[in-house]
Amino acid sequence: MNTLLRSFLVVPVIAAAFFTAVPAATAGEVTIEQLDDRFRVSIDGELFTEWQLKAWKVPYLYPVIGPNGENITRHYPMKDGVAGESQDHPHHRSIRFSHRKVNGLSFWAPDNNTGDRTCSIVLDKVEKMQSGETGELIFWNNWIGDDKQLLRERVHLVFHPLADREVLMDYDNELFADDVPVTFEDDKDGGMGIRVAATMRVEDRKEKGAKAGDDVSKVGQGTIVNSEGLENEAAWGKRAEWCDYSGPDASGKTVGVAIFDHPANLRFPTHWHARTYGLLTANRFGKGVFEKSSGATLGEGDYTIEPGKSLALRHRFYFHHGDAAAADVAAKYSDYEQEK
Repeated sequence: MNTLLRSFLVVPVIAAAFFTAVPAATAGEVTIEQLDDRFRVSIDGELFTEWQLKAWKVPYLYPVIGPNGENITRHYPMKDGVAGESQDHPHHRSIRFSHRKVNGLSFWAPDNNTGDRTCSIVLDKVEKMQSGETGELIFWNNWIGDDKQLLRERVHLVFHPLADREVLMDYDNELFADDVPVTFEDDKDGGMGIRVAATMRVEDRKEKGAKAGDDVSKVGQGTIVNSEGLENEAAWGKRAEWCDYSGPDASGKTVGVAIFDHPANLRFPTHWHARTYGLLTANRFGKGVFEKSSGATLGEGDYTIEPGKSLALRHRFYFHHGDAAAADVAAKYSDYEQEK
């Protein structure tokens, strides 16, 4: 079914429960450990990723080891001085869920809040941690703003190893408002996102203030493509069921990561903040920005969680060999959208 047509037929669902369906083909043993400052996830004894609990004001997944054994997210700012890496946007930290305007606070770039305003996301408790053919981790976070709790967040991570070191990772989260309304304001900066390794980028970041003739857009070897077939810059701000970012890892072999938007999610299919310099986020709170050229006005993307209510979101990451076509990302998404 055409994606845009489907967007009128799917009713957004705000649910209190998550459902996990394990893909038929799994390969590998997942081990999850809780350390003092992180959760460590290994597959067949080799590191896959770590959930960083205390490295910054908000948590994130880093590193993320791709199917060739190379990290496939940018090292900066967790590791400085890596050859070929740009040092823009230090808040683009590997993989995480965030937003720039949550009741006026930036959980997207928490170091950049104005005045004496502050925010952080801290671990509250672990609900479940299970190793095996499929690894599962459920924990609760508290979103703190100006020393007061704004949201409670239930994070549900599921790791499905596939053949040839490919991995499916479910990243589901549910956000619960406490005693005040919490508004995710219309903005492009936010969502479920990844900053890919510098080797995978489409091009370098275009610098503001550049003059004609400046070499500010070096061509890389990466490709962005979405479920509608739009590529690279054309994918920015567009709605799609999935979006994929592929390119060479440090070994020179092509790998990719796709993010899937579940049909039950709010405002499915989501808009994508897809940047050719390496950023990819599924952002459903930015309609006024992304559709400005079509007549949308700022504020149309606002979404408020009322006191005592919640918003549940489901996403899947597919870490694969090759580009989106070679990995048959569309077929993997078809399997995902049929899961309950």
